[in-house]
Amino acid sequence: MLSELQDRYNTLEEARLALIHKVRGLKPERLNHKTGPDRWSILEDFQHLVLAEQRTSFKAGSVLDSEERKAGKFEMVLQVLDHDTVVDVPDPGMIPDGNATLESLITGWEKSRMDLFKFLESCGPEDLERPVSRHPVTGSITVVECLRLIDSHFNHHRRRIEAAIEQI
Repeated sequence: MLSELQDRYNTLEEARLALIHKVRGLKPERLNHKTGPDRWSILEDFQHLVLAEQRTSFKAGSVLDSEERKAGKFEMVLQVLDHDTVVDVPDPGMIPDGNATLESLITGWEKSRMDLFKFLESCGPEDLERPVSRHPVTGSITVVECLRLIDSHFNHHRRRIEAAIEQI
């Protein structure tokens, strides 16, 4: 795997494992507690993270170089996530239903991370600037942008989960 991709993957994986460690010991009532009427529970935030990564498809060559990229939208999405701005989920398939178990979510997340690892292993230097995925807001994005987006999205929800743990 290219060292740039390996470093980014390792950072994502270390953070994922640390979050799993934090929530794995929580009792079901803590996992399902909502800190406010329009807030997700810890388990729902966790489920959203897993759904988002599962729905991110990485396919070199499947997104055309000429496919539309919405100017300025990628940076806007990062700003929203990095500043913890509350917005609607742009893809209804990423809205948690709260019915999954923590262990089933962890298992699903491990599978999607293995798929990500395999994809990153297949990337060469020529793939770094090619579009490999689509985002509902930004349009086409490169593999490096995908990893940046996953990281930003993860940290946004990690902060929410940690704040909810502290409030309980």
